Amino acid sequence: MGINISHGSNQWGQERLSYTSVAVMGEQIAYVVSGRDWRTVRHLFSGRLPDDYLINPKDAGKIADIFAKAASDRRMPRDWADTIRRWAAAGYRAFQAGEPWSWT
Repeated sequence: MGINISHGSNQWGQERLSYTSVAVMGEQIAYVVSGRDWRTVRHLFSGRLPDDYLINPKDAGKIADIFAKAASDRRMPRDWADTIRRWAAAGYRAFQAGEPWSWT
């Protein structure tokens, strides 16, 4: 079990992480972004998302900006930076397509 997001880079157009990995990703992001940015995205890492959570395209772009900023921070471990960068790219694709970004 885990989280699948739409607009990803795999053959099904998704990115996927286990619930545990998503929680750890949230911890990594929280460590490097501002409090304001963290408050914008922390709900995604609370473990309490609905079964099919849809993020409107405008918010997907904002979240992608925060993820990209976190991924480029020098304190971010390289393996997490790569994962967070892929998730940011998925958010940007949803934004650019004007489509909801699905987290299931």
